[in-house]
Amino acid sequence: MPAHGPAPILAGFECGRLHWNGHDLLDSTNHLPHGAMAHHYAVARDQGIAGARDGLSWRHDIAARVNAAPEGFPVIWDFVHFDAPPRPAQHAIACCQALPPDAWAIAVNEPSVGRRVSGMTPGRATEMALRMMAAAACLPNRPRFATCDPFHHLHPRVFKATDRLVASGHVQMVGVNYYPHHAIEPLHRVLRAVADRYRLPVMITETGWHDGLPAAHRRFPHVRDRWDWLAHVQAEIALSGVPVAGLCWYPWLDMPAWDNPHHGRWPCGWPGRQA
Repeated sequence: MPAHGPAPILAGFECGRLHWNGHDLLDSTNHLPHGAMAHHYAVARDQGIAGARDGLSWRHDIAARVNAAPEGFPVIWDFVHFDAPPRPAQHAIACCQALPPDAWAIAVNEPSVGRRVSGMTPGRATEMALRMMAAAACLPNRPRFATCDPFHHLHPRVFKATDRLVASGHVQMVGVNYYPHHAIEPLHRVLRAVADRYRLPVMITETGWHDGLPAAHRRFPHVRDRWDWLAHVQAEIALSGVPVAGLCWYPWLDMPAWDNPHHGRWPCGWPGRQA
């Protein structure tokens, strides 16, 4: 099996808004242009991080967010992250107009997760992503699009949304989200299956380790902490033989608990120094 260099590591910043309680993760993590966003990026760069994944919520100043990222620092921007805009095509156009040339974007984060988490059915989320990418395709400054969906097993249903998005012709990279508390199939098999199915570059768009989730410890008893999980993922990439374009640690910051942001934090951020 051919050897490949280690996948570059990206910092993933939570950027969604939870429909059931209105918790805006950009606000609660202060990952804002007038807040700690510049500091977060500076610490990530100091850690040797190669890029980032971030978001352009329709509820926030799109241009200010893009301009807050360091010049020359590659960022993959989510156009929709668990918070559907009232006019998706117009939002996609506004995002594209703010992006630098040759930027990367994800139209809709995790279209398969369903109504309970995202507030949208998988069908609606996938259709929205298709409309947004089609709107962007008409622009001179259109970004390169990646997908981003969970692949914790290889049942045919996990491919449904990504199949439709790739078939549109707008996608240039396939993103794999893989977490220990949901994992069924080993990551090396997932990566090989995704690479063989789509014949496009593959990236791990999300992975991470939540110290407070017992299911993760039961499924991977040899993993003791976040550094162990990072090493496990890197070993699985090497075993797969897939030239993975990047590994995004998600979220890069320890974060407020989704349901109770004022009374708890989730210890899941980058195992190095926190911003």
